[in-house]
Amino acid sequence: MNKIRIAQKSDWSSFFALADAEGWRVPEVERQLFAGCWSESARVLKEGDVFYGLVTSVAHQHSGWIGNLIVPERLRGRGFGSRLFEAALSALQVQGMTSVWLTASESGRPIYEKSGFVAIDEIERWVSCKRANFGPADSLVKDGRQNLVALDRAAWGEDRTSLLEALDARGPAYACGDAVALLQREPELQIVGPWYSSKGCPRSNRLLLQKIFAEADPNVELVVDVLKSSPVRQLLVATGFSCVGMNALMMLGETGSVQKEMMVSLASLGSIG
Repeated sequence: MNKIRIAQKSDWSSFFALADAEGWRVPEVERQLFAGCWSESARVLKEGDVFYGLVTSVAHQHSGWIGNLIVPERLRGRGFGSRLFEAALSALQVQGMTSVWLTASESGRPIYEKSGFVAIDEIERWVSCKRANFGPADSLVKDGRQNLVALDRAAWGEDRTSLLEALDARGPAYACGDAVALLQREPELQIVGPWYSSKGCPRSNRLLLQKIFAEADPNVELVVDVLKSSPVRQLLVATGFSCVGMNALMMLGETGSVQKEMMVSLASLGSIG
């Protein structure tokens, strides 16, 4: 009988091959985190050499994220995905997480609703292949490392410094007025996030994006997973971004300490927050 166990390095090759076939974007930093300090945050369902699926469940201080849930197409509809999801959820609850988050496709949403998850927003993926010509970066934009830690803590109501430090190694953080964003540089894509704006000031967000455009590699795609409720959608359209997909942002548990109105974009492509 196949059993769920902690994923090993050899299991990731099956996952990445399947994710690539599905058109998923899995940043290099996530691959390194799950192969390193988060190695026990991934679970696999496998029997012998047969790969039945994988899921990740990352615990922060009070909140946890379920992501990367995948089952080979030929094996879907047989309960393997549900078993993996239940194992991930149980692991986070055992660790004492007071809220659990995930992003869900239209087909996956009913499954999570049965477990009590509710949709509280939508996550839109915006992509820019051609940069708007803003001109020189504005001098009002400063180094944003300290601002990023402070606004991340204010938005989530918890300390996520370890996550931010791992992401910060991928690129610079910029701050302007009430807004701050991290530019993560990957070999095949660049991610803008996390991005916070405590007052939603259009000018601060525009200057911040101007700086990011000036510093980003013009030959590498820019990707940002934006909350639909955030104030920057019009700015993204005006600067050449296109919306290429949407998932529901769902959660289970308490949200009392979360300030969602501060959030513009997630730190990852939907799997670690």
